Amino acid sequence: MVNIGDIIFQILMLLILIGIAGVIIAFIIGLKRLIQKQGANEKRLQRMEQKLDDMLKNKES
Repeated sequence: MVNIGDIIFQILMLLILIGIAGVIIAFIIGLKRLIQKQGANEKRLQRMEQKLDDMLKNKES
């Protein structure tokens, strides 16, 4: 006969594994978004630097 304690233990272990996998997936998604945001910030900085350079060139001439 199958022990009910073993069944409960296996179900709990399965739920724990699913939870750990969910945490890892959420962490990876968060990292991807952070990297995308960083790239957007760098592009914005480059545009601002270009505008400043253009303003300086206009003042000089």
